[in-house]
Amino acid sequence: MEHLLPVVIVSLIVAFFVYKNINKITANIDTIDRNSFEFYSKYARIVERYIKNIEEIIEKNSVLADEKYILKDENKKDDIQEQLYGLIRQLAFFETQQAKEKDKKELESQFFKLLSTLDTIVKDNFKDGDNLADELREQLHEEYQILKNGYSKK
Repeated sequence: MEHLLPVVIVSLIVAFFVYKNINKITANIDTIDRNSFEFYSKYARIVERYIKNIEEIIEKNSVLADEKYILKDENKKDDIQEQLYGLIRQLAFFETQQAKEKDKKELESQFFKLLSTLDTIVKDNFKDGDNLADELREQLHEEYQILKNGYSKK
């Protein structure tokens, strides 16, 4: 009986430390998930800014001197603007409570589809679409890296 008391005390101490470590790990997971939501929410705003710039270019298309921003078919102007507006509506999802409940992989997958659609719209509708899409991809990647570096420091 006298050997049982030290064993119980040691078991309680070990259980206490295991409990504390589990709480630390769970808190870190919550922080990572919360940061994923905030990260993609901010990145959505950045992408939205770029899409609005493209919309502005389309709107001013007839007065631009730079050939690379000329639409292949001026008759599709309204359709292209509607597609871009649809992307902006999709980006709004990343700032909602529903997005907050999604895990990081789901958010990344949805963002990839959205950015792929944007890439296709630019390639298909501008005379110099391939180069414009490459430039846009590089700019968005730079913005992503800057934002990512800011979150990795948190």
